[in-house]
Amino acid sequence: MSRLAMIFAGVLLAAGCGRGDKAPVSSSSRAAEVPGGEQGASPPAASAPAAAPATAQPAPQTAAPDAAADAEHQSAAPEASGDPRIDEIRKKYAEIQADKGLQTSELRMECSSGEGRAEVQLHQKNGAVSKAVLKDIAAGDAGSTYQFYYDGGRLIFALNDAFPFGEPPKTLLVQRRYYYHQGSPILCMKKSVEGPSDKVESMLRQAPNEPVDCSFAPKVERLASMVAKGAAGMDALKKQLCPRPPR
Repeated sequence: MSRLAMIFAGVLLAAGCGRGDKAPVSSSSRAAEVPGGEQGASPPAASAPAAAPATAQPAPQTAAPDAAADAEHQSAAPEASGDPRIDEIRKKYAEIQADKGLQTSELRMECSSGEGRAEVQLHQKNGAVSKAVLKDIAAGDAGSTYQFYYDGGRLIFALNDAFPFGEPPKTLLVQRRYYYHQGSPILCMKKSVEGPSDKVESMLRQAPNEPVDCSFAPKVERLASMVAKGAAGMDALKKQLCPRPPR
């Protein structure tokens, strides 16, 4: 399967199950606040048929992830809820976002035959990764961006924005959020909007979050684990993201 086909499959999965490989919006996340009411992880749901995917648009030029996080992600933190675990994630998220002393390093990975690439930014403190940004860019500039937040080496929050899909008159943006406690997902949310390309970003910020099943959360956690290893995790990341050559 080609890399672009894999990306389209993720969008179809999002339409059917409310979660999938495509999430996070443009290369920088478009964030809006999570509703206060939380729901725990539910069993995986069967994927429903979805409409045929539209052609992928090139990812828009955006600020560096750090700048984008400061400008846009302050509103992405989980809203306080009745679950103290979610409140603790919100507190830790705010601490990481406010920490200007994190050391940043960058890594790049190329798939063979021009089938795509990945870009990684690690934000570390005292040698431990607090935040990581993964851009999964398929051939044709389709793909998505993941932002991972860690506490004590464990993933606690992930934000996934898909690159825009569709022609300018009708662009689709999808965003997913995953909340983890002691290695297990406890809340998974999704929002999506479709509209004119010059308005969808503001539409997404105002769109409500919908609780969805967490069947895609284990894959997100695996990606976060590979990315947190830095250079030592690039081979595993390449196997995960790059299309397998035909036999």
